Amino acid sequence: MAGLEAAAAGGVRRPGRQSAAGGLAWLVAGRSSNIALSIVTTAILSRFLTPQQFGQLVPVMIVISLSMAVFDGTFGVGIIRSPKLDRERVRIALGNCLLVAVILAGALVATSPLIERFFHFDRLAELIAAATSVILLRAVFVIACAVLQRERRYKAISLASLVAAPCGSLLVSVPLAISGCGAWSLLLGTIAMSAVETAIVSRKARLPWRVTISRAGLSELGATEGFFALNQLLNWAALSSTSLVAGHFLGLAQLGYYSRSWRLLDIAVSATSGPMQRVLVPIFAGLQDGGSAARATFERALAVAVPVFAVTGTFACLHAEAIVRALLGKQWLAAIPLVQILFSALVARCGYKVSESVLVGFGRARSAALRQFVYLVALASGALIAVRWQSAGVALSTSIAVWLFYALSLGQAVRLLHASLSRTIMIHARAAALAGGLLLFHVLAAVAVARLSYWSGEMVMAIADALFLGFVLFTAPSWLVDSVLRAMIRQRGRAI
Repeated sequence: MAGLEAAAAGGVRRPGRQSAAGGLAWLVAGRSSNIALSIVTTAILSRFLTPQQFGQLVPVMIVISLSMAVFDGTFGVGIIRSPKLDRERVRIALGNCLLVAVILAGALVATSPLIERFFHFDRLAELIAAATSVILLRAVFVIACAVLQRERRYKAISLASLVAAPCGSLLVSVPLAISGCGAWSLLLGTIAMSAVETAIVSRKARLPWRVTISRAGLSELGATEGFFALNQLLNWAALSSTSLVAGHFLGLAQLGYYSRSWRLLDIAVSATSGPMQRVLVPIFAGLQDGGSAARATFERALAVAVPVFAVTGTFACLHAEAIVRALLGKQWLAAIPLVQILFSALVARCGYKVSESVLVGFGRARSAALRQFVYLVALASGALIAVRWQSAGVALSTSIAVWLFYALSLGQAVRLLHASLSRTIMIHARAAALAGGLLLFHVLAAVAVARLSYWSGEMVMAIADALFLGFVLFTAPSWLVDSVLRAMIRQRGRAI
């Protein structure tokens, strides 16, 4: 692939011919490998770090995610949606993004003592100051990743993640945690991973060494992508609000329980719906005529995503205790109800990636910002009300807000594409029936293993649940399993 060199002479590099399924397969494969690694490192780190130490890192990760919201919502989306991408445009985007990164890093260092006082965490300002290095790295990463996304070079993105993740976790975080470095082990691992991943994607995208800072470029970006940036910032504020409430009112331990429970949910989200959105956004951006192709793509994506996430979330709820014991250890048993509550909203948490991909790809940034504002209000107000019930109350209010946001997003996507409302409802009804069937089977089968030891019974039940799901998905009638999902399962089965 020639990269941007051909574009330097005024040519336009067109996206590759890679299909949505192929791109998603590469991203899911890369993410799945990282998830396996993340599971291993989570199991190790949770046995050497306390809930309080994990809680210390939460404000730092909020700061890092702020930078991603700013960069991805403006510069990243700008590159993906640009009608013409040449080397000069990339040079300007990179220069302006780095300028914003430097300003943001300086502002965070200056305000870090105030953030420390808000959370009541000693020496938090030092962690935030060190985390600003990640902000500078992510500025470069976002531009490189956007170029690769535009060209549909998902393999390069996946390979970068595959190399960077073990460098940050196994080579840095785990040894430092074992040696007693506490929250610093997590932060230094994040810095190492960001550095390696940024270096790889920058090379693959052939980013220019010379950058240009352009006021005109910033003005144009603000005019065209300003609402996308606002959308990302509101999403960051919404997702951060619950941790802000828990950290301020409940302290380090409760924040640690909540953050680790959310992390388990995030593992499932990032393994599937994260790469799914990376693939769907540029695809829907190329289908902005709103014709039958966009509608068919949307309905097919829903028909696969909703039932898969429904049964996955139900499975996780049923086996939450085993998940917590295996991944986090006995000191984290208080997180079991939080995991169950959060995974009960997995369909909404992952499903809205499909509807939001439509709205972002079609440039509906104004309405997206309004939905994100409603999401922010629902999450923040719900957490403030529910904080009296500790972290479990915050988790419950979070799940309710996620379902509300999904309903709003899905409704607008259906109206925009003139999709079939009855088919959309039927997709969700089938998913609910599958989840209900799994729940009923689990309750009945649990009677047969009641006399087994805990882990023996859990293993038998997990295998039985998986076999039941496989049997249903392959043999159930069309009114229960959508033809699109069945065709995909059979195709994957033949490939294996």
